[in-house]
Amino acid sequence: MNSVRKALLVLETVADLQPVGVSELATHLKQPKSSVQRALETLHEAGWIRAAAGERTRWELAFRAGRLARKAGSHFGLREAALPIMEKLRRETQETVHLAVLDDMEIVLVERLESPHAVRHVEPLGGRAPVLVTATGKAMLSRMSDADVARIYAVAAGAASQAVAAADAPALPDLLAELATARAQGYATTASWRDGVFATGAAIVGSDGRPIAAISISTPSVRAGEEARTQHAEMIVSAARSISEHLV
Repeated sequence: MNSVRKALLVLETVADLQPVGVSELATHLKQPKSSVQRALETLHEAGWIRAAAGERTRWELAFRAGRLARKAGSHFGLREAALPIMEKLRRETQETVHLAVLDDMEIVLVERLESPHAVRHVEPLGGRAPVLVTATGKAMLSRMSDADVARIYAVAAGAASQAVAAADAPALPDLLAELATARAQGYATTASWRDGVFATGAAIVGSDGRPIAAISISTPSVRAGEEARTQHAEMIVSAARSISEHLV
């Protein structure tokens, strides 16, 4: 069982850091390089990861991981309901559209439609990200009670993952104030999770008003002027509402 847990941890870390080499993985996980290498070989043989292009051996998720992410997103018809609306959003904005769900204290990307622009931002399918600092994560948190947010915050901030530390997660009072604004306006934004990227996210909710997932528009900051931000905010709120209505 320990070897299974270790392999799954390596798989999740590859998703977070891809493309990534064995030395970087071992340092990130604080595990012996030989142990991480064995896990990588097992995952590669099983078809979960593949070698990325380049002279050095660096690993990334394989298509099997993407299929698993899509299956997770299909729960309760989420992916089927979201895809047509995501496609319309991508066509009208010409930017990348992401669909994510909450898994424990992180978000997991379950679908994406890429921008046709040469300069664009794309997250890996199946990739995980901190709930406290991403547009999709904050959009989902904004539809929860302050008590639930505080509970999630205590665990997520207590984990002190490198990803959260690098993104400079806000203090809880600041986060609650930001979520109150997001709740009132119907969307959340972030420019701190990925350098040079501005994202706008809105929650997809069930009949009880609780968040099921979230969608976001991700655009390079050079194209995220005030007019584009206003337009994206209006469109993402409408899109999330439409998906939610399809799920009821």
